Amino acid sequence: METESIHTPQTYLLQEVEKNIKTLKTKVNSQKKNTKRIQFLSIGLGAAITLTLGLSFESIESQQQNIALLLSALLTAVNGWSAIFDYKKLWHRQKSTLLDLYQLKNEILFTMSLEQQHQGKWDDLFKRYQIIWEENGTEWRSIVRTIPTHTSSRVSPDPTQEN
Repeated sequence: METESIHTPQTYLLQEVEKNIKTLKTKVNSQKKNTKRIQFLSIGLGAAITLTLGLSFESIESQQQNIALLLSALLTAVNGWSAIFDYKKLWHRQKSTLLDLYQLKNEILFTMSLEQQHQGKWDDLFKRYQIIWEENGTEWRSIVRTIPTHTSSRVSPDPTQEN
C-alpha cells in the first residue's frame, strides 16, 4: 500500500477495512469450497461403499470387497482430513469477521459523509476495528489449539495471514 495515498486517519481506517474485506472474501470463498468438497467426497465415498457391498456379482465378489476396502480407507482419510482442518468452522469464523467488517465499513462511510466529524467517533470506530480482529484472533487461536502439534509454534499476529 502506498503511504502517500493515506491522507487522514479516517482514510487509513477505511483503506485497512477495505483491504481486509478483500482478503477475507477470498478466504471465505476458499473455505466454503473446501467444506463442500470434503462433504461431497464423504457422501460420495459412503454411497460408493454401500453400493459396492450391496450389489452382488458372483463372478467379481472378491474384487468388490477389495474395492469396498479401498473406498473405506479413502473415506477414513477424507474424514480425518476434515477433522484436522475443520474447513467449516474456519469458513464460519471468517464469514462472521467479514460481516463485521462490512458493517464497520458502512459506519465509516456514513460517518465520513456527515459534515461534522468528531474525533471521538473515529476513536470508537478504530476501537471496533481492533475488537473485530481481537475476536477473530481469539477464535482462530481456539481452533488452532484443538489441532495437536508436536512443535511449539507462534500464532500469526495478523489473522488474514493464516492458511
